[in-house]
Amino acid sequence: MNRGRLAAMVAVAVSIASGPAKLAAFPDYLGSRGLGMGGAGRADARGEEGPLLNPAGMSLARVYTVEGAYQHINRDLGYLAHASVVDSTSGFNLAGGLFYTYRSASLPGGGHLTGHEPGLALSFPLGERVLLGISGKYLHISGGAGELDGRNSHSGITADAGVIVRAASILTIGVAGYNLHDLSTIQAPVGLGYGLALNPVPDLVIAVDGLHDFTTTDPSRGVTTTVGGGAEYILQHRVVFRAGGGHDGHLGHGYVSAGLVGLSELGAVDFGFRQDVSGDQKLTFLAVGLRLFVPQP
Repeated sequence: MNRGRLAAMVAVAVSIASGPAKLAAFPDYLGSRGLGMGGAGRADARGEEGPLLNPAGMSLARVYTVEGAYQHINRDLGYLAHASVVDSTSGFNLAGGLFYTYRSASLPGGGHLTGHEPGLALSFPLGERVLLGISGKYLHISGGAGELDGRNSHSGITADAGVIVRAASILTIGVAGYNLHDLSTIQAPVGLGYGLALNPVPDLVIAVDGLHDFTTTDPSRGVTTTVGGGAEYILQHRVVFRAGGGHDGHLGHGYVSAGLVGLSELGAVDFGFRQDVSGDQKLTFLAVGLRLFVPQP
């Protein structure tokens, strides 16, 4: 799953209520921050968000974080569990991250879909303005309806790659490619994401993103495009408020999102929420994450 990481959001197989089961994919896991900001953040994917959205983002800030997260979706008992360790405190902002994502969904009419995705991400700066990143991952998906090749189990190694450019002191631009080695499964679509992040004052980030999926949930639809945006405001370095919205190109749904974070010197508790506001079979996503900040000497 997986757009920049299948660090993937979890979930669920969207199916047609009547007739044969429809080919369906897990929604991507974007992290609590990405979820709360309307799916945006590829130009400002700091710390643990890097392996999920844009691996180049791990070098944006010097942090050492350990994260555990859980996401629930309101259909088909879909859920996702995610863990990661990201360290960008070495010299020159070189950064590395390890992550693992587990996804599960019970399908209408029987059957169970599961996914495992461990991976390693690296990022490094080219001068002061350009950051590069790459993420390698192993994906194993099993269960559910057979895909175009007739199989319902797929395994293989694929990769994400990204770049972030500091275009100005308050503006960054990010681009990332996902699942660049095509595993020929709708559960790991080849994709291209891009975004802008504006930081007009130190405690405010405004982001807008787009995502093209070239191997879609429904192959008859061709390329699908998802757009979203949102904002994040940090209040007195103790509370973070997030809000956003967008349009999901896979499902044809419009959605709104929000997030809330409690911060301390030791760590943070993150909550993220997305609610579809248009389309059939509206989905609700709830995510909670716990981050620990490892102190540096």
